[in-house]
Amino acid sequence: MPSRLPRLLAATGLAVTVLTLAACSQQSAEEKPPAAPAAVPGSTAQFGDGPAPETTVSPIATATSEKPAVLLADGRWPGFIAKVAGETVSMDLVEFLTGDAAAAAWQKKYPDSEQDSPDNDYFIVNDNTKLRRLPLSQGIQVTVVGATGPGTEEAIAVSAVEQHFGNLLKGTLFWFTVKQGEVTKIEQQFLP
Repeated sequence: MPSRLPRLLAATGLAVTVLTLAACSQQSAEEKPPAAPAAVPGSTAQFGDGPAPETTVSPIATATSEKPAVLLADGRWPGFIAKVAGETVSMDLVEFLTGDAAAAAWQKKYPDSEQDSPDNDYFIVNDNTKLRRLPLSQGIQVTVVGATGPGTEEAIAVSAVEQHFGNLLKGTLFWFTVKQGEVTKIEQQFLP
């Protein structure tokens, strides 16, 4: 009668190997940092102070983090203000496209349009509803289009933004300058 011991040892060895591999893959999956979300395309840098940052940093904080996770890389980002609350601003990041990039995005979104490009040569793409809550630097003010119109500007307190714009705030585009995870400057973009 053949011994069952070799088959039992082989089955036990296989089970131990499978469990070890499963534990290793679970551990390595926990150690991997999450993938960074897609960056705003470089075409948005046309109105910036320099090239658009290559990537954004994941907003997911880990238990070992000492600082809050950075929601946007350093740079100048277009977006809408959703809410100002104390020392933070919730913003809706968008793509602000001009020129050929605006025309291509327009044609993609409106393929049956008789128009080849958007009015006023700009197009705002806002396909993501995610809001980013960013800390504000101390003493920050918002630069807005002046009361006499385009080409003039004035500074207002961040806390006064919602009152200043009222119902128009939702459709008003701003540029947010981010340095080391903090908003250091907010500027209204004039749109004809």
